[in-house]
Amino acid sequence: MISLLWATVPAFAGGYFYSDSGIVATGRGGAWIAGADTQFAQYYNPAGLIRVRAPTLNVGWSGVQQNVRFRRLDPDPAEGGPAFDREVHNHAAPFDVPELGFATPVLRDRLAVAFGFYSPFAPSSEYPEEGPQRYTIKDTEIYQFSIGPSAALKVHDTLTVGLGLQWQYLQIGETVDVTASGIDDPAGDIAVEARAADRFTPNANLGLLFEPRLLGGQPLSFGLALQPPTTFHARGSAALDFEGSGLAVVLDQTRYEDDDVALNIGLPWVVRAGVAVRPVPKLEIEGAVVWQDWSALEDIVVEDIDIEVQSAFIPEDQRRVDDRLSLPAGLHDTVSLRLGAELDVHEQVAVRAGGFWENAALGEDEVSVALVDTSKVQIGAGATVWPIAERLRFDVAFAWLFFRSLEIRDSTVKQIDAGVLDTTVPLVVGNGDLSSSGWVVGVAGSVQFGRRDGDG
Repeated sequence: MISLLWATVPAFAGGYFYSDSGIVATGRGGAWIAGADTQFAQYYNPAGLIRVRAPTLNVGWSGVQQNVRFRRLDPDPAEGGPAFDREVHNHAAPFDVPELGFATPVLRDRLAVAFGFYSPFAPSSEYPEEGPQRYTIKDTEIYQFSIGPSAALKVHDTLTVGLGLQWQYLQIGETVDVTASGIDDPAGDIAVEARAADRFTPNANLGLLFEPRLLGGQPLSFGLALQPPTTFHARGSAALDFEGSGLAVVLDQTRYEDDDVALNIGLPWVVRAGVAVRPVPKLEIEGAVVWQDWSALEDIVVEDIDIEVQSAFIPEDQRRVDDRLSLPAGLHDTVSLRLGAELDVHEQVAVRAGGFWENAALGEDEVSVALVDTSKVQIGAGATVWPIAERLRFDVAFAWLFFRSLEIRDSTVKQIDAGVLDTTVPLVVGNGDLSSSGWVVGVAGSVQFGRRDGDG
């Protein structure tokens, strides 16, 4: 009866890296690969931990919000031309991202270690249950983090290598409507829900820091970091909800669930590189580039599906949902160009600013409310204050993201056909006017203990 196309999966991939995390990095526009110097170097470049000069405990919080507005465009037979459906917008609450870790030097100026928790930003979405966007998304939540140790070892006066070991966690959930009729009518809709989690997948990241001396003694820093691909094997539940559907009257029940499905999905290679210079001792300027290998992402696989609808009106051989589905990812590589600067305006105050541009992982005809991945620009600013010099530190940052506004008229995004009727022709539901923006705000506090490495 139902050849279920799992709608939850594609929304995970496109635009997953909404913005890199980290309070200091956010203030520098993500240009913090060659200049990373706190516990959060674990995420950007673990070799940067070599700059930690004293045992330091770091605690922080970031809030992330993505604003999306969409007016769907549909053909209006009565008027003989296009007509806009009502506007919808993302009304999910801001997404909370904690930051926690400890870093310390071990051998004076030669070895530093850290243990911490860090997570990329992936904001949640929530839209009206019966809104015009319901065939691409109703709600979604993605949460992924890494926790583990990292170390930086200076192998030469100018060269430091870094290694991080990661315990990675993924939780993903989404609800969407599929169609049994091929028309825009709640009576022909079936709600599909899925929630899954992978509680432990190991990985590692690598970093390099090369710091030759310029004339006059000012350092020039080159940073390189590699995050290998990760394949998550998440398990969770799935459900078909026929409440309100015209099919409910011929079924024995309106909701069918499977408490043990498997979702296999990968994240790509991420390569970060940066060059930082100090034209004067109190000013650091960094240019950086980040490449993500989304085009190499293999098919997304959902398997172990065990759902069978019960009805005397449906032939027995048509009652089961397909037990294994393979969905092509179809994404493009992304490149992010970044520029940031940091200025020490006082012995106990530093300010920073920066921004980045990133291309889209999808073509304009593939973008939808569930996959808002246009080219984007982020502008950020931040500051550090030391209320107690070299002991207590506070960091703040704010960034605003601007996505490209689209007037989509040749969309390939259609309703998902539940496979109930052979005559169903899914409607195109991706045409319309789509705009998006967002913000990131973060605060962190750090406490240093004991004597700074290198002090007499």
